[in-house]
Formats: sequence, C-alpha cells, structure tokens
Amino acid sequence: MSAKTIVRPKPRSMPKTAKKTAPRSSAKDWREMKASDIMQTNVITVTEDASLSEVETLLSENRITGMPVTDEAGDLVGVISVTDLIERYTEDADARPRRGRGFYDVATYGLEEEDLETFDVPKESEETAGSLMTAEVLTVKSDLTLRLVAREMVRHKVHRLLVNEGRKTVGIITTMDLLRAASK
Repeated sequence: MSAKTIVRPKPRSMPKTAKKTAPRSSAKDWREMKASDIMQTNVITVTEDASLSEVETLLSENRITGMPVTDEAGDLVGVISVTDLIERYTEDADARPRRGRGFYDVATYGLEEEDLETFDVPKESEETAGSLMTAEVLTVKSDLTLRLVAREMVRHKVHRLLVNEGRKTVGIITTMDLLRAASK
C-alpha cells in the first residue's frame, strides 16, 4: 500500500490594498439588543426655569427634537419637545419670543464706567420650560429589549424614552436610534 501525498494549494495572498472584513455573525440581531446597546449617554437637558428661547436654541444647536427638563438640583421633572413648542406657538403666536434687530444691544452712550458695573439686564417675561414641559416622564430599564422599547414608544405615542438604572437617568433612546439599530 502506498502512501498518498496530499498537496494543498497555497492560500492566495490578498493584494495589499484589499481590506479584510469581520464576519457579520458577531453582530447582534437588533431584536436581541438591549436598550443599553443603543442608548445615547450624552443626554442634553434643560432646567425648568430656562426660557422658551433657550429651549429653542438648545434643540436647534444640538439638532434634537426633545430633551429632559431638570430642577435646580438636577432631578428629572419632565420632558420638552419641538412638538410642545409648535403647539404652544400655534395656540398663541404672540407667545413666541420676538427678537428684533439689536435685541441684545445695550445703548452705552453717555453712561459712566461705574454705571456699567451696576447695570442689570431685565429678565424676559416669556414662558419657561417648566411651564410647557410634559410632567409625565416615561422611562425604561437599560436591560429592556429593543422590541419592548419600541412597543413602549408605540403604546405611549412618544418619540423618546429615558433609560434609567434605579433612580438615575443613564441615557435616552429616540425613534431614530431604533431605526438605526434595525437598519444595520
């Protein structure tokens, strides 16, 4: 009986410009993922005494549609959204803060230096985040599956849920976060 020699072809080397890709089997199915897998941890908040113009600015600059509202101690007291602002301004168009040309300019002509030291700009008499926010805050736990997170959003007809561990808010999940996870 003669021994057979098995010749295996050499593995072809990849061109230097080609990149190896990781196998997709390591990626989790979105339905198995947890809230903690997709939540945003850099949660932008606003205090309840912030003016609506401040709320508008924060929403616009951060390109978000809503955010938690906190009291002076940093405890969660509500949520405010673009929808809240739109509904308020639709109900009473005069509620929207007006900013004409030179709104922030202070005429200093003729004022002495010591007058400037004691000058106080009067506070605006506009509504605050606390007066417009939704006080009912919906939260989920970080270990809840995305399927159940989505179910909660649909059930309560909301676009964002806060993620809590115990009594502490550790993140936020929006409908866009869910769509992003499902599309991978």
